[in-house]
Amino acid sequence: MARPSRTKTLASLEGKLGTIRQEVQQVLRGLKREIVRREAELAGLKAEYGRGAALLQGAGKAAVAAAPVRRRAKRARPIDWKKVWSFLPDRFTLKTLAGHPQAGKRPKSHLYAIVSRWKKEKKLVPDPAGGYRKLSPKSAKPKPRPKPARAPKPVPQPATPTA
Repeated sequence: MARPSRTKTLASLEGKLGTIRQEVQQVLRGLKREIVRREAELAGLKAEYGRGAALLQGAGKAAVAAAPVRRRAKRARPIDWKKVWSFLPDRFTLKTLAGHPQAGKRPKSHLYAIVSRWKKEKKLVPDPAGGYRKLSPKSAKPKPRPKPARAPKPVPQPATPTA
């Protein structure tokens, strides 16, 4: 029995693929037209909504209401750490510091940094019982006294001749 030639089957497949391709392109064109029509309808609806909002709220507020509202991020207010220092008892822990109304809102890492700064400033030392102990101003190193000003050198007097 004779075999069918391959050229005939490929030609028939190409013809079928071409037909399928044309049908898909037609469907895509129809979808594109539908998208454009619905976008135009949506734009009309948005305009109508804007006019309705303008009637209810007044013309100035409608434009603001239609725009997306962007809020600024709130920044933490600066803290007066001297006041926080005076609030703390003579012996305190980080938990006590976190209990302060303003300082307690800060992250623990920030509070550790503040305690570290106070250590460098020789305001506190670690307490053997746990936590920290304030150093009294008397026990802190005294500031060096300024050197007294030198007295000015006496001006030399001209020599007087003896007779």
